[in-house]
Amino acid sequence: MTKTSVRIGAFEIDDAELRGDNQGDRTLTIPCKSDPDLCMQLDAWDADTSIPAILDGEHSVLYREHYDQKSDAWVMRLA
Repeated sequence: MTKTSVRIGAFEIDDAELRGDNQGDRTLTIPCKSDPDLCMQLDAWDADTSIPAILDGEHSVLYREHYDQKSDAWVMRLA
């Protein structure tokens, strides 16, 4: 697990967590306490919606994986 920063549109999160080493199993966890407005936005999108993002300065595409109620965070998968 690595702390990382991500930008999705106008939203900037500095305490997201990147997990996984291989391209197909990498996930990004976005804590809802970081930006409640972003979490509400993610809740409205479906799992098939691609989300352009800038992850540590590099362009990436994210997909909503699931909401982790225990940690109050969205888990996103990287394309």
